[in-house]
Amino acid sequence: MNEKTDSITVPEALLQRLSDYLTVRVGLQFTKRNWKELQQKMSNAMTDFGFDQVDEFIEELLSLSPTRNQIEILASHLTVGETYFFRERRAFEILEQSLLPGLIAVRRKTEKRLRFWSAGCSTGEEPYSLAILLDKLIPDLKDWNVTLLATDINTGALRKAEEGIYSDWSFRDNPPWFKEHYFEKVGGNHHRLLPRIRKMVAFSYLNLSEDHYPALQNNTNAMDFIFCRNVLMYFAPGQIGLTVERFHRSLLDGGCLIVSPVETALLTHSPFVAVRFPDSTFYKKDARKTKVFQKDTKHAEKESIPCPSLPPVTAKHRRPEKPSRPTRQAELKKPEEAERTPYEEAALLYQKGHYPEAEEKLRKLISNGGRNQESCVLFARVLANQGKLEEALCCCEEVVSADKCNARLHYLLATILEEQKQVEEARVSLKKALYLDRNFVLAHFALANISLRSGKAADARKHFGNVTEILSGYKLDDIIPESEGITAGRLAEIIGTFRMREMS
Repeated sequence: MNEKTDSITVPEALLQRLSDYLTVRVGLQFTKRNWKELQQKMSNAMTDFGFDQVDEFIEELLSLSPTRNQIEILASHLTVGETYFFRERRAFEILEQSLLPGLIAVRRKTEKRLRFWSAGCSTGEEPYSLAILLDKLIPDLKDWNVTLLATDINTGALRKAEEGIYSDWSFRDNPPWFKEHYFEKVGGNHHRLLPRIRKMVAFSYLNLSEDHYPALQNNTNAMDFIFCRNVLMYFAPGQIGLTVERFHRSLLDGGCLIVSPVETALLTHSPFVAVRFPDSTFYKKDARKTKVFQKDTKHAEKESIPCPSLPPVTAKHRRPEKPSRPTRQAELKKPEEAERTPYEEAALLYQKGHYPEAEEKLRKLISNGGRNQESCVLFARVLANQGKLEEALCCCEEVVSADKCNARLHYLLATILEEQKQVEEARVSLKKALYLDRNFVLAHFALANISLRSGKAADARKHFGNVTEILSGYKLDDIIPESEGITAGRLAEIIGTFRMREMS
């Protein structure tokens, strides 16, 4: 920074406006005692935006509506991305010695499936540490369906993570054999992670403040463990609560959220159960506490009902007939107090992330003659978000068989197949969806992602191009069909992020 810029003191009123702005747009909070640090960070960021005066940069930022790419660049300056392999080692030791052996033994008898999410993965050391840990613990790892999702808002960090090349600084506090066993030297003091470990991790852009999760579309559902360390400390209190609640919904019952030791106080009033180990605390999702937390006294766990035992699916949803003359009681009810149908109650529970309760209501509805396309689609989503993929797939396949010309059903089937790592089958279902509806935005987007992960860059560019072309017919705030809340503008920004990573 030059002396002229360094000597500038930004007015407190301007810093207050900036702090409020960052809380709304990025979820980050800078209190008055952090304003000097905030000014320093903005001084570092301004050159990326073409400014040499920090106060002018802040004024311009506040007066315009920045693009998502600009917000991402700004966020990369406002948070600390420094990390290293097996950072805060105690958390990994607890996984290795106390939690994973039992879970692996159980899953080996039922389904060889594990799901991890590194939220705020920075340059990738954390998710790669998890991959290496699983490689050590599971001899037949190639026979397992393992998901290691790694997300971040910083596209530059994601590009570095995907390369998998690290300097000696990323290996501090690790024994020499660690580098020798899992890395190859690529010149100087840099080492590249072995391909078999790199392939285990799927990196993706995700903004914890603005993007929707859990969702099948971005693979953030039915997680066993979520690592979100040294991220929540930057969030405003309201944003912390929303993020923690979404993480809770993203986990299976019995799954754990792992935060850094300095962030444990932020989860004091969360729906999680604190599980204390020497020198560390994990936060477990426990359905029993969730019930108390939601002040809901009803709870009944039921065994999974195989699809063949249910009545046949009808292609069209039959709505109950309305009475010709409403009763006096119904006339007096306000609209928001009107009695909901069982399906509407289940849909509301799904929206709130209360999946077991939604499943219970849908099972009753379906068993009592309410088995139609609408209820079965919701049932499949509820099951998938709880990791019950076999039953979800069974249900979805029946719905598709009853209505083979419905593009959205083929798309839903593809998302479940992809989560089961049946990539080619998912690709076929997506192509069927596009045959039925060539303008199905999310089907093109899903095919682009599959192509990208399969190393077919040309196919990915083609599908991303199709998405961009179709989106030109939408307004920015239009909700994309089947997206569960993603707007056309947001999807366009996400595609732009993918393209930036590909070009760099």
